Amino acid sequence: MAQESLKVKENVSVNAANAASVEPANVNGMKQETMSENVTYFTSDELGRLGKDLGIKPTAVKARVDGEEVRIVVAHTEYGMRHDKKMDKMLETASKEKLLTPRYHFYKPDMFWKEGYNLFDNNGELIERDTENILVICDTPETSERIYIDDFLEDVEIHDFESVADYTQHIGETVLISRMPSKVEEMGIAALATGDEAMRTVYEFAIDHHIPYTTALGFLDAEMKPIILKTMMRGIMPKSVFALGRSAEEAEQIFKAASATFDTDYKKRYVPRALNCLLKKHNQPLDVVINALNTIPASEVTMAKLTECGEKESCIVGRMLMWILENNRKNENKQAA
Repeated sequence: MAQESLKVKENVSVNAANAASVEPANVNGMKQETMSENVTYFTSDELGRLGKDLGIKPTAVKARVDGEEVRIVVAHTEYGMRHDKKMDKMLETASKEKLLTPRYHFYKPDMFWKEGYNLFDNNGELIERDTENILVICDTPETSERIYIDDFLEDVEIHDFESVADYTQHIGETVLISRMPSKVEEMGIAALATGDEAMRTVYEFAIDHHIPYTTALGFLDAEMKPIILKTMMRGIMPKSVFALGRSAEEAEQIFKAASATFDTDYKKRYVPRALNCLLKKHNQPLDVVINALNTIPASEVTMAKLTECGEKESCIVGRMLMWILENNRKNENKQAA
């Protein structure tokens, strides 16, 4: 059963001007939780639109605990996952109706204060000891950023850990078996979310050949800004068309020849970049480049050779151009004879 002090009091209406006030607020008879004379804890609903415009993060949130709707102040430790400001735009534009409901895990603050640790609110402000309605979030990859935008926590579990160390060990074990999708896997999500054929082709090429997405893009002669991938993961087609410069069949031919010539280095993005330079900047036909890859001695483009030369892409282009020109002269001499 949730503590009586956590029960939500109804009909609370507070605007962002109250939140920015230097005095503790008492609105409609509801005593707001305060940590000092110039900080008051408000939910996103209480802050309203003005709060968003002023960049004030909600420090309190409503949640369902043991079947009851309660109001809590979210606390963080100084050793937990910090808010990544790069996520601000993503959090602001997230389609909340499409977010899967996570489980939020919390721990009561008493043990932190007992062991001498400080706690901070969503804005990084110190929370005074013995402040009421405080719960310390268990940071997980799923909820560490969500806590800043969720207006209501539907699935909440409050744990009774033995110590701060026990609290942290549970987080550590959870984090160790969690991960974000790789860029290639993100491309798979984007392909399914949009049904885009070009994205699907790059994804399948990367998966089939066990190469990074940047290398797959190179062999398919395509460019993609990170924002395009993130946009398409949401099922939104970008204004700028994502297109491939060559077919999967042509990319397969180049890849097969490059993998035989460059050993394991063919997986690195500088290899397709160099080949694209030969094909596009130096106007070498596809069959000529493939023939050069099939005939040039691997020793001519080994890492040791490229290191001696300097910039790897330019070195590959230079050595292969010399090989192509030399072969052309040999062919011309044969024809002349």
